[in-house]
Amino acid sequence: MADIPRITLGRTGLHVTRLGIGGAYCETADGYRAALDCGVNYVDTARSYRNGEDEKVIGQAIRGRRDALVLATKTAQRDAEGARKDLETSLRLLDVDHLDIWQLHHLNTQEERERALAPGGAMEAAQKAREEGLVRFIGVTGHDWPQIAKAVATGLFDTVLCWYNCAMKEPEGTVFPEAVAHSAGVVIMNASRNDKLFGGPGAPPEEDFYRYVLSHSAVHLTIMGLRNVDRFRRIAPALSGRVPLTSDEKAALERYGAQMRAEGKLK
Repeated sequence: MADIPRITLGRTGLHVTRLGIGGAYCETADGYRAALDCGVNYVDTARSYRNGEDEKVIGQAIRGRRDALVLATKTAQRDAEGARKDLETSLRLLDVDHLDIWQLHHLNTQEERERALAPGGAMEAAQKAREEGLVRFIGVTGHDWPQIAKAVATGLFDTVLCWYNCAMKEPEGTVFPEAVAHSAGVVIMNASRNDKLFGGPGAPPEEDFYRYVLSHSAVHLTIMGLRNVDRFRRIAPALSGRVPLTSDEKAALERYGAQMRAEGKLK
């Protein structure tokens, strides 16, 4: 088991490993168990991943170790009634009595954000669930950085999950300042842009893409989808050794990322 560094996830107070597991791609409980055996304690999924099969499989994988984990899932519903139904389904499939973090999934437009935060919206369901002890903290996720920054700026969200990598630095001027201002926990997806940053001409070591995002002072942890469990098992121990980058390593990653993006290889 790797000795992965841990950090407090913003104002939640949750103590999380700096590498976590992202859902949607692994289809077996054994695959998730293998990743968990690397020493990570953060697991992220969503109601919509694989039509609910992802939550079901993760529920099987975490049986017997739930208390040691920080468990997050998401709802894409914008109204309170639909969100509540999603929550009840997630709890049943994951086979747990509460979630550590429940996230409003991809609030990528002003319209979606306003619907979710309006009276009778998904946020209302999330706040009620928190009062009932079904949810400990409320998060937001999305792919549109300016719109996600506006959601974080409301101060309503305890955590934010967004894209960030050495080729896509936009969060540094949008999401991150708002997260810091509101002490929101920052979780990063797409550190390798769905593995597209791997294997290009002169590509840096795979673990360096994760070290890059973790080197930013606003970032608490990064999740890695289990497209390749063996890769996860290589990267986890690599991060236990050394996270910070040297200035030369950071510059080299940014040059490489900029080139890959300019060549259209990250779409």
